[in-house]
Amino acid sequence: MQMASRNTVILRLSRLGWLQEKIAETTGITRGRIAQIVNNTNFGEINNLLSQGRDMDYIARHYNMDLPLVWALRLEGKTDQEKFKELGWGLRTWDQWNFNQCDERFGDDWPGRIPAQLVGHTLFYFTKPGDLVLDLMAGGGVVSDVCLVFERKCLSFDLATRDKRPDILYHYWDPRNWKWPITKKPDLIFFDPPYFDKKAGDYSEKSISSLPREEYLKFFEEFFTLVKQHAKQTTRLAFINADWRDFQNKAAIDETPEASILADDYLNILSKTGWQRTHIIQVPLSSERFDAGIVSAMQKKRILGVTSRYLIIARKS
Repeated sequence: MQMASRNTVILRLSRLGWLQEKIAETTGITRGRIAQIVNNTNFGEINNLLSQGRDMDYIARHYNMDLPLVWALRLEGKTDQEKFKELGWGLRTWDQWNFNQCDERFGDDWPGRIPAQLVGHTLFYFTKPGDLVLDLMAGGGVVSDVCLVFERKCLSFDLATRDKRPDILYHYWDPRNWKWPITKKPDLIFFDPPYFDKKAGDYSEKSISSLPREEYLKFFEEFFTLVKQHAKQTTRLAFINADWRDFQNKAAIDETPEASILADDYLNILSKTGWQRTHIIQVPLSSERFDAGIVSAMQKKRILGVTSRYLIIARKS
């Protein structure tokens, strides 16, 4: 996402539900001036530029604005179904959402980036416009960008912060000193953590991805306990993670559950910490990451690869 002008940053944060006091603290200008910018900014020329054949990238550059905000302004007031159509996303009506590619319009290029389409479907089925979404490990900001377009409020937190993403605030989930970053209880908590033993070198040294297996699972047990304390009875938890098996080193017949982390492990932890699963949605990883040479070697060694990934929706039990 390109660096946007100060006024469009203010507009973005306001639409995501930030209080004017917090926007003032972030941007360094007065609350009164923020109110003026939010109330008086007019982007009515967008439709005129579209009618002239200009594309959305041109409009974003024209206004020195990030692309998700341009889409949010263009689609403002439309129904969720209309937004899916305008974005070119097919609306899945079953519990398998297969997206091989990320939509480059939303979120930064980031390790473990998830498709914006996946976030859009989660919002469609488990929230309504105006709801507050809490993104606990925001990464490249896909959730925030999609919430902006679908007119949901969103507060995002992550270890990694950067100037061009003022909507992502710093927060470290410290198991030795758990702290909750907001006071208002959200309608949806989106939790897309680093997966076990994957891309550990791309994340901060504080990332959970490099923890030993038992410590990784213990983190989730303590974390889900904390999340429950700060959730409403109607809050939905959307937790995404992938099966992990040591398939690269063993033939399928030699693998053991004790050396894996599977959906069953997460479901058991959720149940133990007071969460009730309502849906398991298949959101498989793309098999395209395995090239022909790797596939051939796997076949010779009778290795069974992993594409299993799940979106688990839960509520307080």
